[in-house]
Amino acid sequence: MKLTTKTGTSVKELSFIISPPPHIRSDAFVLKDDVHYLIGHPFTDRYSRAHISLFKYNDEHMDDMIRYVAAKATYMRPFNVFVKDLAAFHHGRYRTLYLDIVNKYPIRDMFEKLVREDAHFTPHITIARMLSQEDFEKCWPHLENLRYSQHFLCDRITVLARGDGHWTHYHDIMLGAE
Repeated sequence: MKLTTKTGTSVKELSFIISPPPHIRSDAFVLKDDVHYLIGHPFTDRYSRAHISLFKYNDEHMDDMIRYVAAKATYMRPFNVFVKDLAAFHHGRYRTLYLDIVNKYPIRDMFEKLVREDAHFTPHITIARMLSQEDFEKCWPHLENLRYSQHFLCDRITVLARGDGHWTHYHDIMLGAE
């Protein structure tokens, strides 16, 4: 069976994420504004919505994957996610700014139950991905001492669908729902 979005577009890829509540998404958007201002130009994911990525899926059996995740989610219990301060990943000559997740274990456990064990999976909320060294050096001194602390209840896995070049909300899978 071929999945389609609400607008009737054929789904080409699914993204399974944890979506924080509006107040944290708003805070992340303000931080993206700050980075844009500090570096003086837009960046790759400037307007992407704040989220914690779990995995993407683009095989022909998308409806089966949604059912698989829903079946696994029935055995998962809601938990609090604690978001604290900004940090940076260093990958080669690029940097990624992100909001750090303090209690990574419940999200990592969810990831491993759904996908596979991966010691490199690091739950986070991306603010600016793949900044050049020059752009990073323009903004990091202004942001590195920023103190941020929020939390939210993770009670669902959100499924986004990409059909015509952009991601749209497709479905929510509730944790512990039987």
